[in-house]
Amino acid sequence: MNNLEKLGFDNWFNDKDDLTKTADFKIARVISVNKNSFVVSNGVKEIYAELTGKFLFNSEDSLDLPAVGDWIYAQLFDEDELAIIHDILPRKSLLKRKASGKKVDYQLIAANIDTAIIMQSLDSNFNLRRLERYLVMINEGKITPAIFLSKSDLIGKEEIEQKKNDIRKILPDVTIAVFSNNNQSDIENIKTFFAPFKTYCLLGSSGVGKTTLLNNLVHQDLYKTQPIR
Repeated sequence: MNNLEKLGFDNWFNDKDDLTKTADFKIARVISVNKNSFVVSNGVKEIYAELTGKFLFNSEDSLDLPAVGDWIYAQLFDEDELAIIHDILPRKSLLKRKASGKKVDYQLIAANIDTAIIMQSLDSNFNLRRLERYLVMINEGKITPAIFLSKSDLIGKEEIEQKKNDIRKILPDVTIAVFSNNNQSDIENIKTFFAPFKTYCLLGSSGVGKTTLLNNLVHQDLYKTQPIR
């Protein structure tokens, strides 16, 4: 298995690869976006990246620009310390939401996601209407949904089952995982949900425990948690 496959470059993308571009460029995956500057990975290292002027000039709207998760064609310079992005490979899926304002524009969230996880906590944050809005966005992006319900230690088992049943009235076959970030056994069960070489994203409002879950899954404080508002 090569390094790109470890990042999720499967047969679907391999079939879409333009061999005329591969002759001149390297394939990498976007892992961070900050306006028009990017960080990409070739499976070996993370590389700072920029767009060509031609790419920017030919981009008609935000959907034409690279998003986190995109596979791109790039030239590498300075011993693979700098990448210049020339084009984007076709997208398997695209998660986006309407930007604020009267003009119809979209904010890119992520591309080529296999499963989008909606996370809500089993306290006052639990909201079926909000859940439905996330599900619409995920469905439009051609992405498989899953639901994580955190803070299971705050309510009883009967109430948890009722909330799960309410969700299944909306989407009968969706995967639902219930857990507490304070229970290591729950965290170990959550780990079994993830499959190698697949791409996942975590969606949810502030305070539901997304950052704490990520830190628990990797056994490191990689991400700074914020106090609940």
